[in-house]
Amino acid sequence: MMIKLQSDLSRAIAVCAWILLFHNLSIAREISITGFGTVGFVQSDKSFTYQRYISQSGTLRRDTLAGIQFDAKFADRLGATIQLLAAPSSSDDKRYVGNFSWAFVSWRPTNDLLISVGRQRIPLYLYSQNYDVGVTYEFARLPTEMYSISPGNEFNGISFSKYWTRSNGDLIIDGYWGSTDLNARYWFRDGVPMAQNAGTSFKQLSLSGTGLALSYKTDENSFRIGLHNTSGIQRNGRPFPTGYPFVSLFPGVGYFQVDNLLPGPGLPTINSIRNIIATIGAEISLSHDFRFIGEYAKTFVNNPTVKIANASYRGYLSLLRKVDKWTPYVTYAFLRSDAEQLELYKQVNSSSVPTFVPGSSLINLSQRAGADAMLTYDQHSLAIGTSYSLSPTSKIKAEWMRVRIGQVSSLVDAPPGSNIRNQNINVISLSYSMVF
Repeated sequence: MMIKLQSDLSRAIAVCAWILLFHNLSIAREISITGFGTVGFVQSDKSFTYQRYISQSGTLRRDTLAGIQFDAKFADRLGATIQLLAAPSSSDDKRYVGNFSWAFVSWRPTNDLLISVGRQRIPLYLYSQNYDVGVTYEFARLPTEMYSISPGNEFNGISFSKYWTRSNGDLIIDGYWGSTDLNARYWFRDGVPMAQNAGTSFKQLSLSGTGLALSYKTDENSFRIGLHNTSGIQRNGRPFPTGYPFVSLFPGVGYFQVDNLLPGPGLPTINSIRNIIATIGAEISLSHDFRFIGEYAKTFVNNPTVKIANASYRGYLSLLRKVDKWTPYVTYAFLRSDAEQLELYKQVNSSSVPTFVPGSSLINLSQRAGADAMLTYDQHSLAIGTSYSLSPTSKIKAEWMRVRIGQVSSLVDAPPGSNIRNQNINVISLSYSMVF
């Protein structure tokens, strides 16, 4: 009940902000308009799909997007921002949609304090505020292993930023409180009659959260640490399973009860799942035009009885060097679920009963579907790429990346009846980004 009250209140705050914003946009003292976009082609050397779209067929869908942003100033200390983004849908792999990614009113009561109300970006990463604007960074895309903590990065609510100016830089605290609706994507290799269709499935979630991020920025360096607390529920009111009980049929033979259609003691459930996310990041200028960028995040599930969750650790390290208009880079990234979930995944995924057991086909299909319903990761990647600045507002980028899948990765759409593990995926990317 508390999560729903928080969610309803944050939506009410956002609606009030939107009404104020659109009602007063026509009387703005000053309006600036900025457009941005990326056209990107990506191809891998595998027939199966990686990151929703990438396969040996090649695609423009993974990285291509366009946006337009309006910044309005009503008074010296009152302004507003609207950003409309056209990008692949978060609830359909085949559609592009246009959404308001930003729509908020901002008020600066003093020079060192900014308060914003409405739809905003969660201050989760080093590049949270600009990760859709490809011209602002050198990578072909920001490392997915790090930048996939949440399937959505906006919230409806209130935030503040407090600044302290020092002799050699600025100290900033960003805080926020709000909620959002989002869609978590799952891929099921095989269908289960009357229970689950094969292919893509989206789980509709509502998240409420609060967080703080502390940053220190100089002309050349940036450091950031953050702590975020989120609670999630399913919008259809159903609880989350916390584990899969093992049902023994006779010595050495049994199955995991992954749904209540199978006989067993019943699934243990919980109405909401609370996560704590700790992040740290740095961008450091080195000698001879080298630059280091790195981020790390650890997600904790705040309930020891929850065995099926997104507890994980992830991050990347990147070394770049500017050479005239070129900026080549090398990046190592990693993403791994905690050991307990990885072990449970392996047990459920490999579980099967002999064909002489009544209903064995349905039981064995359900085991694989139960494994697929766990968002589980064990992968790392190495990327070598470069950007080339055509102008201060446009860049061409090229990248080769090798992804190593260990035991499993929910970023891979495995074909029916297969397991994608202990495999390499080679990915080639070419893109053009601009602002105008």
